[in-house]
Amino acid sequence: MNRLFLSMCAFAMVSCSALTPSEFAEKFPTYTKSKFYDRARAAEAVQNGSCKVQVAGRKYAAPMGTFVYGDLENGAAGVDEWVGVDRGNAYALNSFEWIAVGSRGATQLMLYFDTMLCN
Repeated sequence: MNRLFLSMCAFAMVSCSALTPSEFAEKFPTYTKSKFYDRARAAEAVQNGSCKVQVAGRKYAAPMGTFVYGDLENGAAGVDEWVGVDRGNAYALNSFEWIAVGSRGATQLMLYFDTMLCN
């Protein structure tokens, strides 16, 4: 009985450790206060002059949350902080990944983004 319970807990932890790309793209921007641009819209906004890239190619390791939505909250807080530090008001998310941390199956959210100042 104890093994079954432990197996179910382990499965629940692993299954909640990441999102599909489409789930992430839908949910992550709802956690940030800064304006979100996908890569195509960001390139268009920079090209037409409505946005300027403040810092390109930021990499941010979000503090680990208890579950995936804690990772999203922590990642969003970090992105918003970097946008403010860079004197921007928007960001373009270039990529993301969950990387393995330690030997217990824990993961950490890594975010790759550009900070922007938009009209």
